[in-house]
Amino acid sequence: MRSKLAKFIIIAASIFALVSISGYSPRSNSINSRSNSVSNFVKSLRSADLNNLLSSVKDIISVDKNNNKYNLVSPRDLEQYILAEIGNVKGVEIINEPKIIKIIKPIQKTPVKNDFKLGEISENTNKDVNDPGYKYEWDISYTEADKAWPLIKQKREIKVAVLDTGVDYTHPDLKNRVLKSKGYNFVDNNSDTMDDNGHGTHVSGIIAANTNDNIGIAGIDGTLDVKIIPVKVLDSNGEGEVNDIVKGIKYAADNGADIINLSFGANEKSKSIAEAISYAKSKGTFVVAAAGNDNEDSDNISPAGDGAFTVAAMSYNYKKASFSDYGNCIKVSAPGVEILSTVPGGYEAWDGTSMAAPVVTGIAAMVKAEDPNLSPSQIEDVLDSTAKDIMSKGKDKQSGYGLIDAYNAIKKVKQLEK
Repeated sequence: MRSKLAKFIIIAASIFALVSISGYSPRSNSINSRSNSVSNFVKSLRSADLNNLLSSVKDIISVDKNNNKYNLVSPRDLEQYILAEIGNVKGVEIINEPKIIKIIKPIQKTPVKNDFKLGEISENTNKDVNDPGYKYEWDISYTEADKAWPLIKQKREIKVAVLDTGVDYTHPDLKNRVLKSKGYNFVDNNSDTMDDNGHGTHVSGIIAANTNDNIGIAGIDGTLDVKIIPVKVLDSNGEGEVNDIVKGIKYAADNGADIINLSFGANEKSKSIAEAISYAKSKGTFVVAAAGNDNEDSDNISPAGDGAFTVAAMSYNYKKASFSDYGNCIKVSAPGVEILSTVPGGYEAWDGTSMAAPVVTGIAAMVKAEDPNLSPSQIEDVLDSTAKDIMSKGKDKQSGYGLIDAYNAIKKVKQLEK
């Protein structure tokens, strides 16, 4: 019975998809014109008669002409009707999921000139880095990432999947950093992962922009061999569907991603996303999520509250950024104000937890580069235990265990390797 019920749910989903792509406009009377067919479908479901069910499906998706007018069940009406009817079927659980997932929109975007100067930021003084924007990348200096670079003896290439709006793989500062052939576009179901929003490109540059190439900025990973797998799950408006997110997470885990970055969110929980994150972790993938930019508790939203390594944003004064979400799910904090990175056509400094998360993603990639055998739980322990306590003593809801520290993290990994 359970296997048949599973088939029935899959077929129901197929109905929604088929009706959605039919290309005909729904009519106000359409639910009535198809109620008998839908009722037959529900009866077949309840009786577990697969043949009758298939016959009902055929009736539901057929098109009738009355006076040269089309009458079809609208996808929304059909979905609501079926869910209402099968809710009482024994063994069937109806799970409510968020309808739309969105990028965590930057609080502010600051254009930069050719000198990259940002007023409030003290300049980095490391003369070994020749990227002109590096002087104003306080996310690198505050996390001591550049101090950690010389310590790392990389064992293999590290792959980071950025699930977002795509990546501008033509950007000069991302040249040879994007594994275009490994990416996928779940929005349009094709291999074109070009960024049509800008968000995914900004996130990717924070992690892996080319370093010491005399142009633009430096990525948090410096010159380490870290590559981006672009997984487009959000459209040009920065919006996407839960199903695409779930497929994207599993795709990344199944295609060799060592780290996954999730800089998006919903205003409620998604069981499907939580299960996908759990699946990725079981495959050895470390999953990082942004907390959110609403100055609210993020424990009950996805993916921040779904078991990922969730990151809050910190300001220059070592306090929680005013916009950053908080909660028990926060593991660490990272710089999230005026973070310089790549955008299609140039560079901008953005504010948001969407920027703090890839700082942590990049540092997790550094840890993995030093020891590729570390499991997700071991990486989490390294990052938690080496963070700098910056607010309330011990773990707190605003900053987690504190400001992530790349230098101390790498030193601890090296100690564990002895």
